[in-house]
Order: sequence, then C-alpha cells, then structure tokens
Amino acid sequence: MLWEFYICFLNMTLLLHLSLGQEHQGAVEVHHISAGHFFQLKCSDDDDAEARTTVTWSRGGNQTLNTTSGVDVRGEVLWFLPTHTSHNGHYTCESKYPTGSWEMKFVLSVDPGPCPVPAEIRTVSQGMSEVVFCRQQDVLSLDPTAHIRWFKDCSPVDKHGETIIEEDCPKRLRLVNATESHAGVYTCLVEFSLQGRNYTATHSTQLKVNKEKVPLKPQVTYPRKETFTVEPGSRVELVCSAFLGVGEGTESESSMFWTVDGRHTDHIEQLNVTKTTILPRSSGVYGRSTLSIYEVRPEFLNVTISCIARNAVGRDIGFLWLQPANHSGFYTCLCLCLAFSMVVLGVAMCCLFKVDLVLAYRRLLPLVSKKRAPDGKLYDAYVSYVHGDGLSRAEMFALQVLPEVLERRYGYTLFVSGRDDLPGEAIHDVTSETMRRSRRLIIILSAQSASPLHPKMDPEDQLPLHQSLQDRPSYDQQIGLYDALIQNGLRVVLVEIDGKVDYTSLPKSLHYIRRKQGALRWRRPSSGKSSSTASPNGHFWKCLRYHMPFKPKGALKPQPTPGINCSIELY
Repeated sequence: MLWEFYICFLNMTLLLHLSLGQEHQGAVEVHHISAGHFFQLKCSDDDDAEARTTVTWSRGGNQTLNTTSGVDVRGEVLWFLPTHTSHNGHYTCESKYPTGSWEMKFVLSVDPGPCPVPAEIRTVSQGMSEVVFCRQQDVLSLDPTAHIRWFKDCSPVDKHGETIIEEDCPKRLRLVNATESHAGVYTCLVEFSLQGRNYTATHSTQLKVNKEKVPLKPQVTYPRKETFTVEPGSRVELVCSAFLGVGEGTESESSMFWTVDGRHTDHIEQLNVTKTTILPRSSGVYGRSTLSIYEVRPEFLNVTISCIARNAVGRDIGFLWLQPANHSGFYTCLCLCLAFSMVVLGVAMCCLFKVDLVLAYRRLLPLVSKKRAPDGKLYDAYVSYVHGDGLSRAEMFALQVLPEVLERRYGYTLFVSGRDDLPGEAIHDVTSETMRRSRRLIIILSAQSASPLHPKMDPEDQLPLHQSLQDRPSYDQQIGLYDALIQNGLRVVLVEIDGKVDYTSLPKSLHYIRRKQGALRWRRPSSGKSSSTASPNGHFWKCLRYHMPFKPKGALKPQPTPGINCSIELY
C-alpha cells in the first residue's frame, strides 16, 4: 500500500539523517495524522517534569516555532490548531535540567486524506475477540463531553450487529468472534470544543485477522472453587466444564481428568469418570466431564477434589469440596413443630376434657397440698327457686334431687330456700347474711318460672320485698344478683329443668347472666329410670360439680360417667 511505502521512506530518511553524524540524546517518535485535525506533541511524560528548568522547541534543527502558523507552544506541549500539510517535518524539544539536558525528536507526517495513516497495527486470530481503543485520552480530558464516531476504512461502522460493540468506558470497539470481514483500518473521530472553538481529532488502528487459530491455554469454567453439601453414603455426580483452546489439533491434544486429595480417580474405588465429552465449536473447543461417586465415604468429605483440563499449551484446575449435610436446622424445626403440635393437642384435650381434669385435680389436691386456711364461708351454695302455690318442678328439684346428689353423695353444704329457713327470722337480714356466707348462688328455673304470679305486672316488678313465703325467692334472687353483678362477689349458676325457659318474662338481670355465661340443663329421667344421675343427666352433675367450689374432704366417690366436654349450654 502507498501509506506503507511512505512510512518506510520516512524511516529511511530518519536513519540517514542520524547516520550523517547528528548525534542527539533521547528517542525518535513518528506520528501519522490527517490534515485539518487537532494534534498535540508532548516533549516528555516522565516523572521528573518538575525538575526541568526550561523546555525549548525547534523545527528542522534551528528554526523556531514562533513563525509557524497554526502551532501554539504551551510549555512542554505543541498544539496544532489544526494540523496542515505544511506542518510536515522534524521537531525537536530540548529539556534542560540542573545536571544537564535531554532532547527528544519527532517526525510528523500529515496526510491530506480524510482518514489518517494507522498509528498501530493489531492482529487477532480468527474466531477470537479483540478490542480497538480510541487513544485520545488527552483530548477527552480537555472536553469530557466530546462526541466519538467510529469509521472502518473511512466508512461509518455498523454497530447494530452482534459482532462489533461500542463501549464507552473506556472508549473502544469490541470485536466478537473475529472473521476476515473484520479486517481493516478502524478510525475514531473525536468532536470537541476548546476555548469556544470546535475541533476534531482522530486515531487509526489497522486490524489484521489471522486465519490460523493460535492455540490458547485451557480454562476450567466450572467449578472454580465450589462447596457442595451431600448425604454420607449417597450417590453423587459432579460435573466439570472447560474451554480447551482453539486451532487445529486442539481436540486431539486436549484431555480432562479428576483427582481426589491429589490421587487420580482411576486408583480409587467407588469413583468413576462416567463421561468426558470434547465438543469443537466455531469459537473453540470445549469439554465436559462427569465424575460419579457411587457412595460418599468419609474419606471423600472435606478434601480437595480437582477437575483438570489440559492441552498442548498448558492446563487449568477447578476445585470443589464435599461436606456432610447439617440437619440441625431440620431437627430443630421438627422439634418445634412437634412441640407446637403437642401444645395444640394439649389445649384441645384440655378444652374437651376440662371438666374431668378439674375434678380429677380436686381429688388429688388434698394428697399433695397442705390444708387451706378457712375462707369464712358457711355454705357451698345458696339454692334459690321460684315458689308456686303447689309443689312445682323447680321446688321439687331444689328440695329433693339437688340435696340428694350434692349433699349426700359429694358432701357439699347447701342452704336451700324453703327448707333451711327458721320460723320467725327476719327475712331481709337472714337472707343477706346467708348470701354473704355462701360461695355460689344456684338459681333453678323451669317453664313454670316464666309464668308470673301476677300476670298483669311487669316482670321487673315481680321481685318486690314482700314477706310472704311465696315471694321470698324473689327477694333472695334480687340480693344474689345484685351481689354478682354489682359487687362482683357471688358466682351465679343457672339451672334449667324440663326444657327451654322463656327469659322474656323474667328479670333482665337473669336474662343478662343467661347471655353472658349460659345455663346448665337438667332433664327428667325417662320412665323406668329412677336415678336422678342416670342418662341423660350424668354429664349434668359433672358440670354442676365443675362450677361448684372445691370440696377438700368428706365427699363420697362419684359414680363413673363417660368423659365429656361440659361447657354450659348456650342457645
């Protein structure tokens, strides 16, 4: 090419010039640029720039640069604003130091063409990647907002393909999987502003593509340094991938093998390289090897297992380690789940068998605890019911059935209204004092209780402080409900007998307690069953005892009844 001949001519001229006896210290630099572009010549870029006293530029030996148009001398740098074909020639800079002087010579070749002569030549093997740099760092530092355009053989570069990629940091072109079509002269054109004027700067690089692929050193891509968790005694397969190189003969000269703790796998039982595949592709030769461990033994754990890829150029090694699985987290989670399940099961069992558990606890408590101090109470329960003209069901239950079970069988002390009253007592005082010395208030209701004694009166007015025997229950219920609701003293137990009770005709206080805590329901035994504790009332007595206070001693053992959930019925 013409420009190659021109470079040789300049080099021969320079050598001839030096051989004629002009001896100068320093080096000679040759620069090829295009006319009309900005360019800089630096005298020196060494680290002792601060030690220099003066820098003097000259052209062609003794010609000063003050008379050269388009050239600005700025200390140790020559600025061509811009270059012209008249700037062709030899330039010399002399740096003077306290201990001597130093000269540098430059040959500037200004080409009139649109694209400059390449300043460097790069060679890339076919199928490999290469980077072309825009070596204009000085210009980019003058204007960081400079714009760069790329040309190939003086034509704009098509960067929309997948093989030529422009990268901004640093300014460069990346050629991927180079082919013969990538060969040529690449030029970067930098457009920038300086002191209010616009300039351009260029740099060219010639790229040659070598058809013969150069062998490369292999590289293990996976694993590099990996750790795997395995179960001792299990079967494991380890996979290794590697790039083995490029060029003819690479496939036949490449190999992959494994070592365990420095020993080749061929000499270890329970190990076998089941498959090694070498695949030639357009970008190179790749390999894949699989190591099968039939049984993970202790000697395979926590030792270095190496995958080695080798070709004619060299070799590369990837490392991995096997470590036993740690199940502490699993067992911890399992224990927490079991504990949570036990808690849920325990809560469910307590809810289902709460009554049986409480009654059993009460039977065992005297055996393991000391005798409790008396609480000043005389009665375990105060039994109240609504009197009628005759022997009502509620009255019969309160006078006969309830004492038979709670007093005679379980040893509770009851005060039954209508049974334990003494003639001539002051009803108000005795009732209040008896309530105060009782632990529970049992109110017995039946369908008859909802039929007021005075139908024309409001239900709330049917609890006056009358002194007749029929109205006494109304008074003791009024005292007990007041103590339970206002003073939060007595605990009230509602007992319904013989079916559902209509509370709309009863005092609102009873209706409120019914909604808040429910009621126990007693049903009359069927014909042929005389026992008051027979089914369906076996669970009723357990529930009633559950709501009664603890009786430490003196009670007989109850008859066995099936375990039930004895919640008070709400409906």
